[in-house]
Amino acid sequence: MNYKYRLYLPLIMIFLMTGCSPIHNSIGPDKMESELRGQVEVPLGVASGETPICVVENIMPSSQKPIVRIPAPYNAKLYFLLDQTVFSSESEQESKEVYQALLKRKDSEIIISGHTDTSASDAYNDGLSQRRAEKVRQDLIDLGISADIIKISSEGERRLLVATPDETVEVLNRRVEINVR
Repeated sequence: MNYKYRLYLPLIMIFLMTGCSPIHNSIGPDKMESELRGQVEVPLGVASGETPICVVENIMPSSQKPIVRIPAPYNAKLYFLLDQTVFSSESEQESKEVYQALLKRKDSEIIISGHTDTSASDAYNDGLSQRRAEKVRQDLIDLGISADIIKISSEGERRLLVATPDETVEVLNRRVEINVR
């Protein structure tokens, strides 16, 4: 252990004594700004009472168009009545808000996935989840959203929101998930 200290101590002392000498030697009383700083496009500014920070002062030429901001992803869940493609009363109201939000967004891809609970057979639930997803897709097309950007999938009872055994009625599993990117 003592051997390691003897090995590293001279290196640490040399580092502390020299510091950042190449940087310090490039700026002196006769030279207020280093050559390196003159080559950097973004100026270094110091706000009063703060540490030095890199300040970007209009580096984009005025002839360039501004950067387009992509909206944050949007997710929604709408729930259905048992064994139907009809929204529950709460989701009926919420669907209007969700559809209006989707109309305002102008997204490039809308993914709709239909789901069911476990109260029927796998084959029946696959068909029911497909019909639920198609219902929401058609609602969006009727509102004016292009069919080309809408993709649907049917999950049946494979991706349950609430884990339940077979033949169990669960309203939270009877849903359509809308994911927008």
